[in-house]
Amino acid sequence: MFKKNTIRQGDVNILAKPNARDAILSAALQEFADMGYDRATVDSIAQRSHVAKGSVYYHFASKEAMWIALFESRAQRLRQITESALKENGSLENMLCRWIDFFWDEKDFLGLFLSEAWRDHEREKLVGEFLDQLLEPVAAFIPEPYRHKEWLAYALFGAIAVPTLHALKSGSQDKDSLYQIAHVIVSRFT
Repeated sequence: MFKKNTIRQGDVNILAKPNARDAILSAALQEFADMGYDRATVDSIAQRSHVAKGSVYYHFASKEAMWIALFESRAQRLRQITESALKENGSLENMLCRWIDFFWDEKDFLGLFLSEAWRDHEREKLVGEFLDQLLEPVAAFIPEPYRHKEWLAYALFGAIAVPTLHALKSGSQDKDSLYQIAHVIVSRFT
């Protein structure tokens, strides 16, 4: 629920929703996950968020702007998780397990990311830049004598993201099985 703040504007009380932007983004993620990006509408996002359609456009110029805001907020969190995991003990396995935890908690976003990230040139550029930044420190942790460490870093990302999404969608695996996959992957490097 939203906290109601009373704002005095002349003699009129206006009830404001201080977290309208967050409510809109949460509703957008659910709508994109349920309907797919193409079938999601600003009207349905406004309805889900209990915010007027005009307020949606106040915060976001378009449905695409909502997708970008969702992506950027999750990308920042994943970057922080990656940096933290690598600094804590310098373990690729720890980092992969932290990715699994993130993807597990963000299953709607993971599905949206994997299905919509390459939709057009602008998104491809945005996602490509993010992955390059995310995976550069990961590549540095891959031991010698591997060539093309950046390619291996991309492979690690896919090797965790895709099975995690499959497990979440099918319900056939638990998180511990995904941790075992991370262990097997990393053991190949030693």
